[in-house]
Amino acid sequence: MRWIVSLLFLLSLVAGAPTGAAELLPSPEGADATEIGRKQEDVLRGDSAYMEATMTIESPRLPAPRVVTMRNWDDRRNKRSFVRILAPTKDAGTGFLMKRPNLWMFVPRVERTMRIPPSMMLQSWMGSDFTNDDLVRESSQLDDYDHNLLGVDPAPPGHEGKRAWVVEFMPHEDAPVVWGRIVSWIEQEHYSPLRQEFYDEDGTKLRIFELGDIREAQGRWFPHRWSMQPLNKDGHRTTLEIRTIRFDEAFEDAIFTTRNLKRTER
Repeated sequence: MRWIVSLLFLLSLVAGAPTGAAELLPSPEGADATEIGRKQEDVLRGDSAYMEATMTIESPRLPAPRVVTMRNWDDRRNKRSFVRILAPTKDAGTGFLMKRPNLWMFVPRVERTMRIPPSMMLQSWMGSDFTNDDLVRESSQLDDYDHNLLGVDPAPPGHEGKRAWVVEFMPHEDAPVVWGRIVSWIEQEHYSPLRQEFYDEDGTKLRIFELGDIREAQGRWFPHRWSMQPLNKDGHRTTLEIRTIRFDEAFEDAIFTTRNLKRTER
């Protein structure tokens, strides 16, 4: 009987460990997973952030990588954001407005504004490996999940010269989220996000989100390259290169309106 109990204990450890990590070191006494997650959000978003970025989509179905440029106004404090697509030409003027938990899209070629329903949240965003849910999930990772500190990774994948907190995000029972589990690597010194792994409700790992090119921006060590790789689609990858980032700016309320979606010059 004792060996059965020991085996079950070992299996529980394996099931709870992130598969991309080296052997984890124990967490220092007093370390708080929720506070670590909050500091990560402060680095990545601040109270508000304005961003200009280029997204490159790679897929075996494309004759060449597809490049999309955009602007983003992110008002974390009020849980709202606005994205305007600038290129390619056929998509220029497309807009997205998020007022959590709702997401709207404006398509200029048909002059139509539509609300994206919950059933479409896992669909591809702009043909990329990011989903519609990725536009709204960042503001919910602190609110809709419980946080467990799994330990310290002495050699995070792709960042072997750093040490990282490894935090597990488990959704609240009734939370309006689509992932069964998220595991996040957060650089220990500056709280820069390094990597996230996304699992479905059955525990299958479906995506890896890697962040790199970490440079100082307004006192934050901010990752300027984001890469999303789905594990169930060979040859697919989407990379976001941040060209401009400014934090803690004051935004006009008029930006975050359905009326502004139709103002394609913004």
